[in-house]
Amino acid sequence: MTPDPVGGAGVRVTVPGLSGLKAGDTVRVHVIKQLDAGKWAIGVRGRVYPAFSDLPLESGAVLLARISGAPGRFILTLSASAEPDAVLTAIASQGLPPGGLEEAVARALARSGLPIDLTAIQKLRNLLIRAEVDERRGARAAATLVDKRIDPSSSGAAALLKVLAFGQKGGEDPRRYRERPLPQTPRAVKEWAGSLAAAGTAVAAAGASPSALQAYNHRAGRSQTWVVIPFVFGSEGSRLEGTLKILYDAFKARPLALSVSAGEVGLYLPLQGRRKVLSIYCDSPRIRRAAERGLDSLRSKFHNMGLEVDDTIKEGNTFDGFSPVAEGETLPSVDTVR
Repeated sequence: MTPDPVGGAGVRVTVPGLSGLKAGDTVRVHVIKQLDAGKWAIGVRGRVYPAFSDLPLESGAVLLARISGAPGRFILTLSASAEPDAVLTAIASQGLPPGGLEEAVARALARSGLPIDLTAIQKLRNLLIRAEVDERRGARAAATLVDKRIDPSSSGAAALLKVLAFGQKGGEDPRRYRERPLPQTPRAVKEWAGSLAAAGTAVAAAGASPSALQAYNHRAGRSQTWVVIPFVFGSEGSRLEGTLKILYDAFKARPLALSVSAGEVGLYLPLQGRRKVLSIYCDSPRIRRAAERGLDSLRSKFHNMGLEVDDTIKEGNTFDGFSPVAEGETLPSVDTVR
């Protein structure tokens, strides 16, 4: 679909060379907020840019636009109508404010294919505050607890959430964990995860006195079933910690996708379908530049395994550690329960 121009005017935006945008593309433009007269903060493909607009915009609007101009300086020709943001509409109908932790939780529920329920939002909000994890990735991990019918208000839920976000930015208290040092070796990680009492569930987990992580991994989700494995890898004085996540089809007993989150880097690889393309997400420009330098070598190694690697290193803010939401993708289900 090619947008019809609105009065011949558009939004002018200056972008860095590694933005991945090019003339001729059609993109969705998320209007974030007004910065000054005629100046706005907009989001395109998971990145935020300052932009100048000849048109009156509205914060929260989602617009379709066609890119024109030269690399680095683009004009986004907007379509005549905006697409309503289903999540913003849902939280507004329940009297919740946009732009805060409640919205992050609501989007995480929607991306997990779950109803945007006021009670669930409040429980997950309180859980994220108790666990002190990064809301960007922590909200999605917390939503998977609801999907697996694990009570977010139970005493073990905060400890479990720290395990699900282990090694990620904001995934654990960098000082101490319950007066003990954080795990530093593979054995210590295993003992740490196994020592946590199971969080409360609507249905008792199988096995006698399972740990929180065992209970989580052995329960099938109503929408998506994730298995999470924390890890520590050391080599030649360097150390890498994070989580390996497997999206699993519990009915057909087969893996659907693989996700790795470690520090400022995330990887996502679909395991079904004809094209299995590895996507790379980096939090900072420094990490993205390092990933760009090693991209050719990585692409060659994956090609030998019959896999492809995405040409663009994506902004880490677009990845929550589970499954990414692609540009233009409709969320699995946006359902409100009143």
